[in-house]
Amino acid sequence: MTWAELRFRRSAREAAKEAASPGSPAAAGARAPLIFGHRGVRGEDAPPENTLASFEEAAAQGADAIELDVRVCGSGEVVALHDPDLARVTRGADTRAAASLSWDELRRVDLGGERVPQLAEVLAFARARRLAVNVEMKRDVPDRAAVVLATARLLRAWDPRHAVLVSSFDPVMLASFKVMAPGVPRALLVHRSRYHDAAVRLTPALAPFAAHIERTIASPERIALLKRQGRVVNVWTVNDPREARDLAALGVDGLITDAPRRIRDALA
Repeated sequence: MTWAELRFRRSAREAAKEAASPGSPAAAGARAPLIFGHRGVRGEDAPPENTLASFEEAAAQGADAIELDVRVCGSGEVVALHDPDLARVTRGADTRAAASLSWDELRRVDLGGERVPQLAEVLAFARARRLAVNVEMKRDVPDRAAVVLATARLLRAWDPRHAVLVSSFDPVMLASFKVMAPGVPRALLVHRSRYHDAAVRLTPALAPFAAHIERTIASPERIALLKRQGRVVNVWTVNDPREARDLAALGVDGLITDAPRRIRDALA
């Protein structure tokens, strides 16, 4: 495990313990899972996803970390946006693709009173709130290499004391990122598909720090296999309290959730 990986684990654990209620497993020193706010928070009456308001709400709900999606806009800045275009987040008011817009254009788009932030803004916010960060590099982009290069350039110059992890469904993007920013921990995202068992078994060859697996394939056997491989195991997207407790009992390291407070309360 590299120094940066140790830093991620230790920094995030310190945040989790500090946020834990008296008498909880984390407060007692047990390894309770980290709680990641998925795109901040999501759901009815939640702030728009992947915005500073959403990340602020995740912090208020007791998240230890935030998860966000990044892609590159037309002028080259790394921005927090899940979809390739703006249609869903503007409820059809703006259907333009993010890759076709300069930052000056993109930052003016109204997301229900919020706006698309740059990754640098989110990192500064998270560091000030003592939140760990999971940065997912999106693969549904015109130029995957541009996303890797821009993200790596930013993160290799970022504060090494801040716990930051980079994830992707694309193993080639992760391998390229490792070359460009070897000090930043990486996680392979695995979803349910005909290939998910192969992806789980191939993680040693890809050598990521962590595996982020979809909740529907988070069986005791797969979790145990990944643990034997020495991986940190984070599971997404976990919104059910009972499921959260079951996964915690299996020893997962993190739970990525739309509802941090609900999952925090379930593990208290």
